Amino acid sequence: MSLSGKIKNAGFWQAFEVITKFILQFVYFAIMARILLKEDYGLMAIANGIIGIGAIFISGGMGTALIQKIDINDRYINAALQTSLFIGLLLFFIFFITASIIGQFYDDNRLESVIQVISINFVLLAISNISVNLLHKSFKFKNTSLVTTISLFCGYSMGISLAYMDYGVWSLIIATLFSSFISTVGFFIYAPIKVSRKIYFKEAKELFGFGSGMMLLALSNFFSNNGLNLVLGKIFSPSTLGIFERSSYIKTLPSLFLGDIIDKVMFPVMSEIQNENNRLISIFKFTIGLSNSLMIPVTVFLMFFTPEIVHILMGDEWLDVIIPLQIMFIVLPFSNSGRMADSIVRAKGLVYKNVTRKYIFTGIIILLSSSLGYFYGVIGAAIGICLSYVINYLMMLFLVCLLYTSDAADDSLRV
Repeated sequence: MSLSGKIKNAGFWQAFEVITKFILQFVYFAIMARILLKEDYGLMAIANGIIGIGAIFISGGMGTALIQKIDINDRYINAALQTSLFIGLLLFFIFFITASIIGQFYDDNRLESVIQVISINFVLLAISNISVNLLHKSFKFKNTSLVTTISLFCGYSMGISLAYMDYGVWSLIIATLFSSFISTVGFFIYAPIKVSRKIYFKEAKELFGFGSGMMLLALSNFFSNNGLNLVLGKIFSPSTLGIFERSSYIKTLPSLFLGDIIDKVMFPVMSEIQNENNRLISIFKFTIGLSNSLMIPVTVFLMFFTPEIVHILMGDEWLDVIIPLQIMFIVLPFSNSGRMADSIVRAKGLVYKNVTRKYIFTGIIILLSSSLGYFYGVIGAAIGICLSYVINYLMMLFLVCLLYTSDAADDSLRV
């Protein structure tokens, strides 16, 4: 199949996945918001923040390195799986043992059992991460879309059933684990791995060279998104943190709808033509233009109808979400454009040139959101997020321009 054919087919199935995921999340969100308490979401936000740090070291590196590497074989695949599984098991034991300390830090003993149970997800992610990235590398987005849709439906159905049975925050936890288990089995069926008993240190080291850089970038992305809840968890009460977390989550939904389609499809494509700078920059200009032409009018619409969105999604008990959500919607065009620029840098394998910029952004968003949140509450934190994303967008464009200006100069010197 030609490159354009791969893009069209992958784009169709990725769009199918994102649309069905959006619908399922919309229904799940609306139902659960009317059953669970704000403090349930606040508690889950802290747990997800803690667990998310470890999940980065599993999903952020070795699987992505397989996509970026042009030629792979069973040795590289086994090396990635062995490394990922080792990290997953190690993280499970670390968080299981330290869960009580984390609960004491946040003055909430309920966190101990919550973190111990949800840390099982590390092992599931370690197995599924390699298979799903192999499917993406071979452009088998139909398989990943079907597995993701089925696993989410089953997980959300389980969560809603348990919520109606008054399981509270545990309904969210069990829904997450059940969905992860089904997706792990499904991905492994579609992308089976010939598991070897031999340990492939050389291949693992080679993959880790790129993968470790991706982990650093993913860690930065995490702290600038879900990880921010860890900082605000010490500033806000569980109920107030629940308001912030739900506002931030709704803000990400439009970005998931478009950004995930473009990012997941274009990264494998860009990786395949990583040595053709003119084609890469043409694709970048097209995707960023497409993203902004769609996202800017969507942003205006969402800001204008935020009260109606909150009422439909969450009910009258969550009206405190309206103003911070309107502020957060402003970042959507800047967030999506930043993701497009990030994809092209990753495709070139130049992740370490991106690390400094990402950590500057992370420091800015934590500083602005926590300081403004401390003085002005949830609205202050939302303003901090908005300002940070604008700064990050400008830094990302500067990096891309610098990167390709340098490449053009190198090409002219070779001539």
